[in-house]
Amino acid sequence: MFLSRTDLLRPALTATSKLGCLFALVLLSRLPFLDAGYGLNIDAWRVARAAREIATTGEYTVSRFPGYPIQEITCALFWRGGPCALNALTAVFSAVAATAFAAIVRKLGCRDWFLAGLALAATPIFFVSSVCSKDYMWGLAFALLSFLGALNCWPAVAGAFLGLATGCRPTSAAMALPIALVIANATPHGWRSIAKFAAAASIVALLAFMPAFFRYGTGFLTFYANHPRPTGSLILIRSTFEVWGGFGLIALGIAAGGGWLTRKQPHSSNSRIVWSLLLILAIYITAYLGLPDQAGYLLPIVPAVLLLVCLFSPRPSLQVAFCCLLFAPIAEPTPRGIRPGAILSDHQDRLQNLANIRDFLELTESVPGNNTFVVGASEPEIAVLTPRLRDGRNRYVYLMNALEAKAAIDDGRHLYYLPAMRKFNYEETGVDLAEYGARDLRCVLANSNCPVTPGGAFQASE
Repeated sequence: MFLSRTDLLRPALTATSKLGCLFALVLLSRLPFLDAGYGLNIDAWRVARAAREIATTGEYTVSRFPGYPIQEITCALFWRGGPCALNALTAVFSAVAATAFAAIVRKLGCRDWFLAGLALAATPIFFVSSVCSKDYMWGLAFALLSFLGALNCWPAVAGAFLGLATGCRPTSAAMALPIALVIANATPHGWRSIAKFAAAASIVALLAFMPAFFRYGTGFLTFYANHPRPTGSLILIRSTFEVWGGFGLIALGIAAGGGWLTRKQPHSSNSRIVWSLLLILAIYITAYLGLPDQAGYLLPIVPAVLLLVCLFSPRPSLQVAFCCLLFAPIAEPTPRGIRPGAILSDHQDRLQNLANIRDFLELTESVPGNNTFVVGASEPEIAVLTPRLRDGRNRYVYLMNALEAKAAIDDGRHLYYLPAMRKFNYEETGVDLAEYGARDLRCVLANSNCPVTPGGAFQASE
C-alpha cells in the first residue's frame, strides 16, 4: 500500500495543531488574571513606569539596572493599554514558553509532551509570573526557544534566541554553558557549532544593550542588592512552596518515587542533556542562595526539573505527577484543609494592594501644606497609578539622602515617612530622617503631634 503525501504529513500537522491548542489553552487560562495592577513585585511597576517614560520622552531609561531593554522598549509600545496590555504581553510569552517546552519534551521522545506543557504552565511560580509585567517569562520563553534550537541542530538560531533572552533578563546569559552542551551533543561539528552559537548570542545581546550603553555608558553594568537577607525558613519556603505549591511538591514526590522504584534510565542519546539540565539546576540554585530575595529567581529550574522527570520517571507515575501538578495553582493543601492556590491568592492580594494604595493617597493628600513622603517600594506604584501627583504639592520619594532632605526643608516642605522607612533610609543612605524633623505617618493616622526623637532611636518608631 502506498501512502499519499497527505498521509505522510498528517503526523506533523497533528503535532503542530496540538502545539497550537496548547498555546491557546495557556493563553486563555491567563485572561481572568490580567487586571488588578501590574503585579505584587515592585519591579513590575518599575517596568510600567519605564515604558511610559520611554514612550513619552523618546529616550531609553532603565526600569532598574542593568536594564532589560527588549522588554522595556517593547512595553513602551503598549503602555497606554495599562496593566491589561503589559500583563497580556507576559501572558503571550508564557504561552510561547509552555509551547516551546512541550516541543522540547516531544523532541526528547516523551509521548506525554502535551501534558508536560500544561504541567509547566500550571506550576505556581510560572502561573503567577505569567500574569504580571515582570520580565521572568520573557527571558524564559526565549531561553526555551534557544534550548529547542540547540536540540534541532540550529546553533545560530539558538544563539540568537539566547541573546534575546539576555536582552529581556540578563541572568538568562547563565544558560549559555548548558545550551552549549546540548549543541555539542546534537551537532556533528561540536566546536564549530558552539562558536556559531556563542557569536550569535553575543551579537544579539550586545545589540540589545546598546540603548543602555548610549544612555548610561558602562555605568549600566550594575544591579541593586540592598535587600536584607531573609531567614533560613523563608528561603526554604520560597524555594519549595512558592515555586511548586503543595500539590507540586506531591507531584515531584510521585515522580521521584516512580523513578526510584523502576530505576528508569534515559536513552543514551540524552545523556548530555541530563548533564545540561543538572548544570542549569546548579547555576540557578547557587545564584538563588547567594541572593534569595524572590522565588521567581528559581523559575529557570522549573522546566529543567520537569525535563528530568520526563527522562527518569516511568510513564504511569509521570502522568499522575503531571495531573497532580495541574491542581497546584488553584488549590493548596494544608493541615486545616484546602485553601485557594497561588494564582487565586496572588490576584486577591493584588486587588487589596490597589485598595491600600488608594487609601494611603487619600490620607496623604489630606495632609495640609507642601509635604514630602518617604514611601520606599511604594513609590513606583504611586508614580504609575497617579502621574498627575508628580506636579502636585506633595512629593513621594523612594529614599532621601542628606542633600535631598536639606533641600526639601529649605523649600518649606514637611517630611513624613512610612513606619519602616526611617530605619531603612538610615541603613541605605546614612540619614536619620528624624534629624530633619520628619514624622512617622502613624502620627497623622492617630491625629497626634508625635514628638520627633532625633538621633538613632529607631526602635521607638519601627
